[in-house]
Amino acid sequence: MSNPESVEASEPDETGRPVGAIVWNVGSVAERLGISPSTLRTWERRYGVGPTHRTTGGHRRYTETDIHRVTLVQALISRGAPPMEAARVAQAVAADGLEAALLEASIDDHGADLDHGQIIDGIIRAARDYEPDRVGALVGGALRRDGVNGAWSGVIAPALIRIGEEWSNGRLGIEVEHIASEVIVGELRAYTRAAGRLDSSGPTIVLASAESDLHSMPLIALEAGLAEAGLACHVLGAQFPAKALASMTANLRPTIVFVWASLPREEDDDMWKVVTAMVPPTTAILGGPGWPQRPDARGHATISVSLESTVARITSLVG
Repeated sequence: MSNPESVEASEPDETGRPVGAIVWNVGSVAERLGISPSTLRTWERRYGVGPTHRTTGGHRRYTETDIHRVTLVQALISRGAPPMEAARVAQAVAADGLEAALLEASIDDHGADLDHGQIIDGIIRAARDYEPDRVGALVGGALRRDGVNGAWSGVIAPALIRIGEEWSNGRLGIEVEHIASEVIVGELRAYTRAAGRLDSSGPTIVLASAESDLHSMPLIALEAGLAEAGLACHVLGAQFPAKALASMTANLRPTIVFVWASLPREEDDDMWKVVTAMVPPTTAILGGPGWPQRPDARGHATISVSLESTVARITSLVG
């Protein structure tokens, strides 16, 4: 962690703290609180919550009181408060009341008392305001509170659908979708890592998106759901070539191959031919709206309609 700076005795503290108190630059505060320096600068510029001490050279520095106030803003936003309202509340708290206010705000863990609609609204506001830390706090809180299946169906998928609709209607820029998507992927991967080291010596599970399909988030969500169930898997990502999947399947003989397709796939499509030709011990499971809906053409492949049903199907197949 970056080192704080000690205030010289000749420099009075604007917040009334004792001369000689420790002060921090923006990078140190960002590292300490786990939020980005750009977010801290945004809060200072837009809402007036920021450093109050100035060095003899004119550089602004955070005192401990400033950090407590910023932490309160962070906690209130994580509970779903709009940033301007969170800043207004934090600014109204006297310095000697900040610790009590922080304790009260911290009782709730990132939106634990919010319903799904409120969390979705908060995610969209945060992405629109270019505040990825806020998006991450809300998504991470939903994952911890509701688990992968609950957070995906109740918060993540609806939020992404809403953002897509508002982008189509011209109310949001494409950058908002990218911010939200990148943060959600990061939170899902963090949730998977938090599951700890998984046993990879059991049944082999392979997850991929069909070639030319750019979507990999469903795979990352499925990886998190399987990790929650104690299952490790190989995630091959987006646009995985059909020939490579056929070769890997022949060599590895996995228990499960899951392939996602959001774009329409015809029955003469190479990936369709590969997955429907798979034979035991491999079971192919297809996800996404792109696959043909002909039950008699699936061979050994079955189509899964939701994250929860896919996790349940895989869990039952691997015993």
